[in-house]
Amino acid sequence: MDDMTANSIPAAPSSAQDAIIRIRGLKTAFGDHVVHQNMDLDVYRGEILGVVGGSGSGKSVLLKTIIGLNRQVEGTIEINGYDQASLSLAEERRSRQDWGVLFQDGALFSSLTVAQNVQVPLREYYDLPQDVMDDLARSKITMAGLPLDAARKFPSDLSGGMRKRAALARSLALDPHVLFLDEPTAGLDPIGAAAFDGLVKDLSQSLGLTVFLVTHDLDTLYRVCDRVAVLGDKRILINAPLPEVVKFDHPWVKEYFGGPRARAAGIE
Repeated sequence: MDDMTANSIPAAPSSAQDAIIRIRGLKTAFGDHVVHQNMDLDVYRGEILGVVGGSGSGKSVLLKTIIGLNRQVEGTIEINGYDQASLSLAEERRSRQDWGVLFQDGALFSSLTVAQNVQVPLREYYDLPQDVMDDLARSKITMAGLPLDAARKFPSDLSGGMRKRAALARSLALDPHVLFLDEPTAGLDPIGAAAFDGLVKDLSQSLGLTVFLVTHDLDTLYRVCDRVAVLGDKRILINAPLPEVVKFDHPWVKEYFGGPRARAAGIE
């Protein structure tokens, strides 16, 4: 069996304010439509960063650009101290083993069982015996808070909350250091959303994960995020702990964090 950590790109030495993701001067665009312009952002090792912004502000575009699904027009994206644009194909492949992604709506393969979905990244990167992959899948499924009998089920057999957890299990398959979560509580009822938030926080603390979390859920920001980055005007308006963000003098920030839903979430 291959050593699952042997091919990892080594991490830079950590510190209390070590930026595991460092973005400078980022510009993203689709044709003439500029989404981000001269954007800077730091994500610290071990933190849960919530990313918010108005509709069309480019939250999901930013996530997809960081993980390489979109290519920036200008600027640099460093992960673990390595400029992602300067990596060779082999280095880029190894780098991507260090993060997991939960896309909107889970993006599970409908024709595969939950266990088979979790095993997709393992098949992509390693040549492991089937019994080992089965054991690893069961471990990740349990870690995501699903019963073991969910392993044999197909996504269509699961509730919305269970599909989210199955997708989370898949994102943990390679034992990543960074998790990218795109609207993970969207479509969940308040109880299910609170339970998922608690799971993310527990996993971050127990596994030492850094979490980049795109959300519009005020409760999530309040419950789990160490800092909140606000996207607006094609850049990061502020990236700070929530008490500082809610006091920031910007029309969208005031409307978003000063409305009745924010007060109901306990944000003042």
